[in-house]
Amino acid sequence: MKSIVIPALTGNSVPDIFLPSSKSVSNRVLVIRALCDDNFQINHLSTADDTSVLASIINDSSDDIFCGAGGTTLRFFLALSATKSKSVKISGTDRLNKRPLKPLLDALTDLGVHFEYYGKPYFPPLKIVPAKLVGRELMIKADVSSQFISALMLIAPTIENGMVLHLDKPPVSFSYIQMTAALMEYFNVNVIFSEDKIIVPSQKYIAKPFTVPADWSNAAYWFGVVAINPSVEIILKNTSADNLQGDVILLDWMKLFGVNAEVIGNDLRVYNEHIDYPSFLHLNLMNHPDLAQPLAVVSAALGIDCMLEGLSTLKLKETDRLTAVKTELEKAGVSVDITDDSMHVTGKINRDFLSSVVFETYDDHRMAMSLAMLAALNKSITINDPDVVNKSYPGFFDELMKLK
Repeated sequence: MKSIVIPALTGNSVPDIFLPSSKSVSNRVLVIRALCDDNFQINHLSTADDTSVLASIINDSSDDIFCGAGGTTLRFFLALSATKSKSVKISGTDRLNKRPLKPLLDALTDLGVHFEYYGKPYFPPLKIVPAKLVGRELMIKADVSSQFISALMLIAPTIENGMVLHLDKPPVSFSYIQMTAALMEYFNVNVIFSEDKIIVPSQKYIAKPFTVPADWSNAAYWFGVVAINPSVEIILKNTSADNLQGDVILLDWMKLFGVNAEVIGNDLRVYNEHIDYPSFLHLNLMNHPDLAQPLAVVSAALGIDCMLEGLSTLKLKETDRLTAVKTELEKAGVSVDITDDSMHVTGKINRDFLSSVVFETYDDHRMAMSLAMLAALNKSITINDPDVVNKSYPGFFDELMKLK
């Protein structure tokens, strides 16, 4: 298996760091463009694997579509395919074929779509047989994945009578639902939030040029490096603090670790204020699950007793992220207790262990980037299967080496 040795990150310079464009934003805008009557230019489209695959399959005329490893890619493409007249077989990687789809499939079935399964019901590979969609009120399970809700929202304005989504409980990752609504509204589609309902009347998307912003989920790793090694200072290029992505909350949360950001033109200067860390940190990440792994690793590196809650979706991601974080951090002397919804990190990374540990990435881009931050402890570390970062941040390790 391919591995990478990351040298100690000393922070002897103040490098310019380039974040990738947001794949979450890119994927939503690709679907909107596919539903528009007119084409429009998307500037700075993400080069992440998930986005590249989605862009490719949207324009693929074959009747057998492979969605790769991306949950958003599969779920958005399923909903988009329901608006078309052509039957198509849809599948993904082995892991993706095991991730949940039932709430989305049930909703599309209620709209008139028919599915045929090649194996286990409600899981890919499956065949979608579209039908004329007529809008109605739907009850959607909201505690599994916000992507189900976003997928339905995106196609809702193109359906006769629109759609009303009743949420059975407060949704997980609500910030991503808000992102979807904000992007729809940019393209002139009105979305109404009313208590436990999302109302999308029948409307037309209006084509407009769009520029994808930098990815705030991936900014977490740079804030984390600055937190772990107070000598590190970086410039995040072309990164705006005024952003529709919910993970911009990093600007507030990372202050708890002494990390601040100063706006300099179109960039952010990220630096450490050398404050005393809290002895105990308790955060609810129900709306920001992608921040769980980097926050856990930073807390372990600094020896902060950290309780993270609202993590029920993590076991359903690219890997069981709760178990993966526990396994890898415990290799380096940290204790991690997990439940179905929480992670409690206690103790501190033993730097002497880092030279002998080989960290696994579990085919998960966020595991690789989170663990890579540990090189900021002024120790080299070894990570297996580093290419998994291509899922969201193809240039991550090239950027990281600027800090050696």
